[in-house]
Amino acid sequence: MNEFVLFAGLLSFAMAYLVARSHFSSRVWPREAHFTVVLACVGVTAFAYFMWRDQHSTNTLVAALCLFLAGFALFLWSVKATRSRRPKAAFDPEPPNFLTRDGPYAYIRHPFYASYILFWLACAVATLHFLIFVFFVAYTATFLILAYREERTFDRSPLAAEYADYRKTAGLLWPKLHWR
Repeated sequence: MNEFVLFAGLLSFAMAYLVARSHFSSRVWPREAHFTVVLACVGVTAFAYFMWRDQHSTNTLVAALCLFLAGFALFLWSVKATRSRRPKAAFDPEPPNFLTRDGPYAYIRHPFYASYILFWLACAVATLHFLIFVFFVAYTATFLILAYREERTFDRSPLAAEYADYRKTAGLLWPKLHWR
């Protein structure tokens, strides 16, 4: 089971990286995006090492596998929803020129970041190793900062009023719960 979860994690990472490289519409990938990818490769290497070195409980492996699948499904759903109007890469300084509300964007304003957070949570749950939890926390903080930065960019764009309305219905990284 260890090897299966290791394979699922590595496959998720590789597929997300390859799809992301061709999907996002930035003319030039920002330097910070390159740095984030290099650091992610270090984290994935550490994940692979701890998965290979240690035996993990079936319960944590099953939980991690479910998180990998959920994160990858959310990632692919986000790609499908933005196929016709592709978003810019993370850290791109250019202002947005459209707003997507299709697919997971109907529920979550930043589903790509949510899918990446699910990936790192899956790695941490699979290994239960302190170093991988550090990567999870660091990447969660990074994606939160990026999400809030993009929110401010929308607030200063011609789409500000539409985005303010959108915020009322869709959560930042998880769906909004509406209580009656």
